[in-house]
Amino acid sequence: MVRFPGFASSLRLRVAVGVLLLAVVAAVALWRMRRATPPLDSGVAILLRLADQARREHHLLAPVGSNVYEFYFSVLQLDPANRTALDGLHEAFEPACAEVERAIITGDLDEAQRELRLLRAYDAGNYRYLATGDDSGAGNYKLALLGGYLDAQRSLLSHRHAMEAELRQARGEAKALP
Repeated sequence: MVRFPGFASSLRLRVAVGVLLLAVVAAVALWRMRRATPPLDSGVAILLRLADQARREHHLLAPVGSNVYEFYFSVLQLDPANRTALDGLHEAFEPACAEVERAIITGDLDEAQRELRLLRAYDAGNYRYLATGDDSGAGNYKLALLGGYLDAQRSLLSHRHAMEAELRQARGEAKALP
């Protein structure tokens, strides 16, 4: 049998280089995968799970400190380009507007004001762009209408209180007459 001494060591060298190259590619792929998805115990992952739980419980804008909008805003403070949070805010916009309207209708005007402030913190331009891809201003109009409705309800409540005060004063004066 004829041996080629250079061939065996050349084959070993090729195999060693191939294994080393494969290990480097695997390490880079693992590093990229870990960098792309936050670990389960990261702040972003925790906040996203809390937002998901709040959504399942229909806590879009309330209670204070434990609602979908506040959790997603916290995610965006840590990761401003987080697609899950941006999409979640977009998806919750219309139902959240309905919650503000419901609070106004039931007369809980202070809560409606707080919720409306929270919606205004979410840039209506983001809603407009994500929802339609155009510049129609639908989100701005919805928030403006809710703000006008809230102001009108506050004005009606103020007039009602003024009329009740006048009525009490008139009754007091009537009792004071001989």
